[in-house]
Amino acid sequence: MRHLLRVCLIVVVIGSMAGFAQQGAPAAPPVPSISKRPTGSSLGTIRAGAQDNNIWFGWRVGTPSTAIKGQTLSEALAIADLNSVPQVEASSTQLVANEIPKPLDYRLQPGERSAVTYRLRELNESIMAYRVDKLPTDAETLRKVFEFAKAIGAPLIITGADAASIAGLDRVAEELGINVALESKSDPKALMATLAPHSSRIGLAANLDGWLASGVKPVDGLPLTRGRLMYITAADRASLNPGGKKVELGAGAGNLGDFFLAAYKSGLKPVSISVESPGTTEAEYVKNLSAFERVMWPAMAERVRVMVDSEPGKIRGKEKLTAEQRARIEAAVPKEAIVKPLKPRKLLVTDLQMYSGHGTIPHGNYMLELMQKTGAFTATFSNDLNLLKYPAIKQFDAIFLNNVCGMIHNDPEVREGILRFVREGGGIAGNHAVTFANNNWPEFADMMGGWAGAHHTEKQVIKIDDPDSPLTKSFGSASFEHTDEFYQFPAYSPYSREKQHVLLSIDVEKSDRATGNRLCEQCTRPDQDYGLAWIRTYGKGRTYFTPLGHTEIMYTDPRWTQHMLAATQYVLGDLDADATPSAKLAKKK
Repeated sequence: MRHLLRVCLIVVVIGSMAGFAQQGAPAAPPVPSISKRPTGSSLGTIRAGAQDNNIWFGWRVGTPSTAIKGQTLSEALAIADLNSVPQVEASSTQLVANEIPKPLDYRLQPGERSAVTYRLRELNESIMAYRVDKLPTDAETLRKVFEFAKAIGAPLIITGADAASIAGLDRVAEELGINVALESKSDPKALMATLAPHSSRIGLAANLDGWLASGVKPVDGLPLTRGRLMYITAADRASLNPGGKKVELGAGAGNLGDFFLAAYKSGLKPVSISVESPGTTEAEYVKNLSAFERVMWPAMAERVRVMVDSEPGKIRGKEKLTAEQRARIEAAVPKEAIVKPLKPRKLLVTDLQMYSGHGTIPHGNYMLELMQKTGAFTATFSNDLNLLKYPAIKQFDAIFLNNVCGMIHNDPEVREGILRFVREGGGIAGNHAVTFANNNWPEFADMMGGWAGAHHTEKQVIKIDDPDSPLTKSFGSASFEHTDEFYQFPAYSPYSREKQHVLLSIDVEKSDRATGNRLCEQCTRPDQDYGLAWIRTYGKGRTYFTPLGHTEIMYTDPRWTQHMLAATQYVLGDLDADATPSAKLAKKK
């Protein structure tokens, strides 16, 4: 999990600190990033991306900085970053760092506070909540606590439900713009009644472990907190009573999948979720993060269904192109099939994205629409996920994933349908963002041959790895320059010449391998192998993928449109091509 599969095509910026300067003071200077968060984690893991309102839920997800026994805040932030957790719940009792062996509270000196915010910024982390189990009762010290929370960027203070004076909290919270959530560890009815007379700055923090221990099912307690729920401590217990021990999320009586699905359907936002570990070791912490992703799948599947039914979920047609763009594509598309189809072929084209970008999606759809005139296939353009389930999927010969991006295939029937379809002889092709799709689905990443990847729009030189393949005939045999958003897959990605037959790759010797005139660790593979198009067999089926297609040239240059038609006819089953893994071919020479 230290090498989590990581984000889709466009990295969504998450959890960055805005700085802690007082109004009117100069902005904080840039801080060099030392973040180890994998590229693509904000599209490949719910915990990293959930706070995005468009793609996900508008929920902030983090972990307690005290989750691993003996860690300082500084150490906890580094572990959170490595595991694609963009924010933490900090505690007033935790030591700041080995260099600053003091609790994280208002008594820290100015330089020590600056060191805390610097550490947050260099790791691209933020504090989503500041836990103070017992707030001071005197007004002067209470104000200092709130001012400190504001200084470290915490938008919320969590404290015990027995807060001495809620009215006093309300006044300071309103004045300093910081919310307060009183922790509910039992039936929330009584606490909700206590909160009723107060402003919206005072809310409720649902501790699901406490709810379960007191016999309250989370899905039953949720409606009782309507209008006041600010924070959720996600935990699970083996049974619905005080005797049930803590277990990883989803393994107990909490039915947390139903709980988060109900929370999403209720329209709950904004809310922060702290993923509480059942133990105190790093291994338990990491394992529970994976468990959180699983219990969120039902909510994510519903989120995708909502997207499909919305305007952004509709197929992007030629009406989104200008007349000039359409004309350039029309001039570039082949007029004849590469080979005559063995029988009438049907192609399903889908362009569903949880990320709303990629302006060339309509280009790809229009290119495939025009290719029907060659007689190679007839196409159905649809984002209806039911078409990917059995038996509906069997009506097609191949699927083309046009720039599909995000965690879109969470329905078990859809997953089974796609894998079974290809394994039993169907074809699947994809371009550009597809390795940023389904990064929580290892079998899909293996089938398509890639996972996420650092990317920048730049000029590189492309090498023809297999000039004899019918899929590369349009390029000739010489290397050529190309401008696109190149994905450079990390070493832990499924990309491998042991599995894939590589057609095109970056010609490292002839390319400028600096990124914006700088070194880029995440853009570099130890083997210097950067595949740009490949095919492979998967079961009895055929797959094709290219990480290119961000720029218009793929749809307006006859070399590329000829290549794309050849790739489509390959996955449809009509164009024969050697799919022997490149490494095996190299050993024969």
